[in-house]
Amino acid sequence: MNRKRIYLGACIALVVLTFVFSRFYAGGDNETDILAELYDEKVKVQEITDNAKQVYIEENFPAVQKIYQIQDDGQKQIGLGFIVKSSGYNGPMTIAVAVDGRTNQVTGIKVLEHVEDPEYANYLSEQWFTDRFKGKSLSEYLNMVVLDPESPSDIVQITGATISSQAVVNGVNSAIGACNFLNDGHKMTAVPAVVDKLIARDENSFTIHWGTEEFIRVTVDELKKYPTVKESTVLIKSTGSKEDMVVEGPLLSEVLKKHGIQLADFQGIGVTGRDGYYALMSKELLEKRKVILTYRVNGQENIKEDKPVRVVVPDELGVYWVRMVSNIDLYTDIPDKDIKSVKIFDPLTRDIEPYMYEYYGSKDMAIEIGKILAKFNYVNLEGFFTMVSSDGLSKNEVINMVRQRYYIKVTGDGAPMNIAPNFKLGMNVKSMAYFSTTTDAVIFPREMQKITGLSELDAQKGMMLEKVLEGVGVITPREKKFELMNTTGQFIQIPGQDLTKCILVYKQEKVTAFYQGADGLVQLADLLEINEIS
Repeated sequence: MNRKRIYLGACIALVVLTFVFSRFYAGGDNETDILAELYDEKVKVQEITDNAKQVYIEENFPAVQKIYQIQDDGQKQIGLGFIVKSSGYNGPMTIAVAVDGRTNQVTGIKVLEHVEDPEYANYLSEQWFTDRFKGKSLSEYLNMVVLDPESPSDIVQITGATISSQAVVNGVNSAIGACNFLNDGHKMTAVPAVVDKLIARDENSFTIHWGTEEFIRVTVDELKKYPTVKESTVLIKSTGSKEDMVVEGPLLSEVLKKHGIQLADFQGIGVTGRDGYYALMSKELLEKRKVILTYRVNGQENIKEDKPVRVVVPDELGVYWVRMVSNIDLYTDIPDKDIKSVKIFDPLTRDIEPYMYEYYGSKDMAIEIGKILAKFNYVNLEGFFTMVSSDGLSKNEVINMVRQRYYIKVTGDGAPMNIAPNFKLGMNVKSMAYFSTTTDAVIFPREMQKITGLSELDAQKGMMLEKVLEGVGVITPREKKFELMNTTGQFIQIPGQDLTKCILVYKQEKVTAFYQGADGLVQLADLLEINEIS
C-alpha cells in the first residue's frame, strides 16, 4: 500500500514556524564522512544499499534507508553503517548508525536531522545522549526506560521527549535488526518506523496522516470552530449491549476539506486510539456513513477515557467507534484481495503452541496471528486483514499492525475471537467464521457452516465447496481449478464446474472432503487446504 501520511494540526502558521526554527541538521558533511567519524580508526565507507537492502529488510525494518560497508585500512570489512529514518512526535528524523562486526556492538550514532520541539528534543543531537548508544550489543534490541537503566540494553530517555527518544531507539533497533539479518540471516522481530502511539498520552490533540514528510496536528479547540453535527445515535457493542447517546462534533470530511483534502480521494482510513485500539474503515463504508469527530457526548465534554475525541460512526457497530483518538491514517492505495488459498484453522495451527491468554478474567488458549501468517507463502503487510463473524460482522485492519500484537482466542466465551492487549471487550469479532489476507483465507468450520448452510451429498451433510470459496471472496471460482490437500499430503483436484459436487463435512474438530467425480465418490480426510491451481 502506498500510504502517504500527514500529521494534521491546529495552526498552519505555527507548523511553518516550527519547521523554520526547530529543524535541526547535523552539518554539511556527507553521510560517508559522518559514518567514518563514528569509528576511532581510519576507515573506508562505501554504499552497498542496492545489493544489501533485501525485501525482508524493507518489510521488517522500513526505517532503514541506506546501507554502507565499513572497511579498515587493509580493505577488510569490519562493520556496517546505516542511515535510518524514523518518525518522532512532530515528524521524521534521520539518524546515522555505525556497528562494529568485530565486537558485535554499536560503534556510535548521530542524529542528522529532525523537526522536534527545540525546548526538549534538541538534546537528541547532544553527545551525552548519543553516547548512551555506544557499545550496546547487537545481540538484542535496545529498550527505552524513564529513569535508571536496569540492564545493558536499556537507554534512558530524554526527560519530556518520550516519543522523540523512542524514535531514536526505533531507528537504532532497525539498524540492529537489519545488521543481524545481513550478517547471518538471523530474523529479529520487525521494528516499525513510526513510534507506537501506545506511549503517546496527548489528551488535547491528535494527528491525521497521509505522508511522512509533513504533518499538522488537530486540537480540540480547533475542532470547536468547525460546523458542529449533533446527532442522536445508539452504540451497539459486539456483546449485544446498547447505549443511547447524543454526540456532537464536526465531520471528518469537513476537517479534511478545510486543509484542501477530499476524503473521497482515499481508499480507506485507519483510526488508532491512545490505548492501542485500531479500526479500519473501507471506502465503501465511508461513502455511506458519517464519521463524526466527537468532543461532546450527552451535553458533556468528553471524559478522560474518551479524550481528545471519539470517532463515532452512526448506524455502524461499535467496532468502528474509536475512543481517545491519537491518529487517523488516510490510505491512498490498498492492495486488492485475490484469494487463491483457503486453509482450515485447526490443522494449520496444530504445531503452534497456544498461549494461555488472560482476558477480562478468563484465561483461555490463544494463537498469535503473527505465527499463523508466518506459515503463508506470501503476505502483503500493507493489505487488509479481514475478519468475518458467523453473524455477518466484518472488520478490516492493516496486516502489519495485526501480526504484531493480535491473537485469536480459540477457547472460552466468544471463541474464535480476536483479542489484543488493551483491546476493549465488546470491540471484538466474536464467533469468527474466517479471516483473510490479500491472498489467503483461513476458515473456522464450525462457524463457517453457519454462513454457507449445509448441503447433502451421498447421505453426508456438509458445506458445499463452491459456497465456501465464494464466502471467503474467491473470484469466479467456477472458471478455475482447485486442489484439495490433507495433512498427510494426499490430494484431489476438482474443476470449477464440479464445485457443487464436493462438500466439506465437519466432525470432531476435523474436516473431510467428499467429491462425487467421474470415477465415483472420493473421500479426503483431515483436510488442510484448498489451493487454486489454474
